[in-house]
Amino acid sequence: MTTTAGPRIALRVGAPVRPATRTTRSGLLGWISAAAITVSVLLMITALGAGASAVVPLIPRTWPLPPLWFALNLPEVALAGLVYAAIVLGAAGVITGLIAVRRGARPNLRLLVTGAVIAILALALLPPGGSTDSLSYAAYGRIALLGHNPYVMTPAQLRALGDPIGLQTTRNWATDPSLYGPVAIVADWTAAKLGGTSIAFIVFWLKLMFALCFGVIALALDRVVRRDPAARARAHLLWTVNPLMLWAVIGGNHIDGLGAGLAIVGLLVARTATAGPDAKTPPARALAAGLLVGAAIGVKVPYAPLGLALAWSCRNSVKAFAAAAAGGIVAVVPGYMIAGPVAISDLTWRGSSLVTFDSFWRLFYPPFGYSAMPRGLELFAAAGCVAVAALLAWRLPPGPAHLPAIRPAVVLMVAWLLVWPLQRPWYDAVAFCLLAVFAASRLDWLMLVRAVPAAMAVATGADWQAHPEWLTHVIAFIGNDLSPWTRLATVVTAIALCTLDAWPLRWPRPGGRTLEPAVPS
Repeated sequence: MTTTAGPRIALRVGAPVRPATRTTRSGLLGWISAAAITVSVLLMITALGAGASAVVPLIPRTWPLPPLWFALNLPEVALAGLVYAAIVLGAAGVITGLIAVRRGARPNLRLLVTGAVIAILALALLPPGGSTDSLSYAAYGRIALLGHNPYVMTPAQLRALGDPIGLQTTRNWATDPSLYGPVAIVADWTAAKLGGTSIAFIVFWLKLMFALCFGVIALALDRVVRRDPAARARAHLLWTVNPLMLWAVIGGNHIDGLGAGLAIVGLLVARTATAGPDAKTPPARALAAGLLVGAAIGVKVPYAPLGLALAWSCRNSVKAFAAAAAGGIVAVVPGYMIAGPVAISDLTWRGSSLVTFDSFWRLFYPPFGYSAMPRGLELFAAAGCVAVAALLAWRLPPGPAHLPAIRPAVVLMVAWLLVWPLQRPWYDAVAFCLLAVFAASRLDWLMLVRAVPAAMAVATGADWQAHPEWLTHVIAFIGNDLSPWTRLATVVTAIALCTLDAWPLRWPRPGGRTLEPAVPS
């Protein structure tokens, strides 16, 4: 992050310090952040461009057309090390950048945007990494393209037909019908239509789609905070140049980028003309917000709490509430009617019966004599989500004055991410979108720290070949110990911060003058 001191600096009067010293330190932190983020993205590009491995699934080479990769035959240990280092460096770079911004540093926006565009394009042209989900998307899109129901037909059945996409897709989740909403199936169908009988081309079209969503989110966030240089820098750190998000959405090629894009734009559209508890969202804006948030729910059912957040934000106006509800119904209901009742059963019963291998809930299995998910866990998890959401609603800082849907959305989605048993690191995309326009707090750092072991746990999930024995032990330690305990520690820390009312950042500490951007005249 190239830093500048800003056009003007206003000083709050306090105990005397040396402003130049603080400015120098913030600038140094900014350069350290920029270096860490740059190296992180370069490591990710190297890992994805090295061809099939434990990080990158095997797909046909389509040179000179993308996705582009080169058979470098790097050792599995080296590739795992590259990705692990990229994840750790990326998170450290973002945290360092947030500290630098709080100390007064401001990134050079032109360089930041240029670097982000280069990173997005480079990752979009490379094969996916960290999971095989995009290959499953290709299979579901192909099933829909052939006229079958992806909520009934499985990738294994597509393979049994001898279909070229079925033969090229992964064997992970091969016996499972789609667990994504109708809007996601439309996106998969579109990519399958454009990609033809090459799974590599289908994956590439999906990458372009999600890269576009990533850019739209960055642009939307920038427009909201563009008048505040500090908030603008923070928003781009949490999203636009955040290597964890670049890796999850574009590098990993996950449809969560589409869902998060629809959701955040919808919640930003629900803007009020005035601030305060009696502010009302215009019905036209509420209708558009309902359509977009409803489409996000049509991508993935877990985005449903965002509909509650939008409804809460419209509680002061019957017209706005009705318009938002109408938009949501129009966006959600027709797709599920076309897909049929089986889609609802797939997305509710099957989706709720899964527990991620690195979920902290698994830590409680052995003490209670369970080796697998006990019956009724969903009820305990749902109660936990409600309890954590109540604590967050009680203690989190206020939301943006003219965006009443943001704070309830943060409360509900963060509670779900912290507590629900089924989690993946790319699910965090919606949280970082929301945090980018929310008040700066310790929640930023908490979510970043939590995301590191979660991303590492699945980074070698391509399953192309057997891992060396010691690497297998490292992967097992991260997935079975480090990530679950970090997730649990995050929940405990969140509860403690709520209890102590310690979310607000009180740093830089009193006793010195604080550098802040002067308000433009």
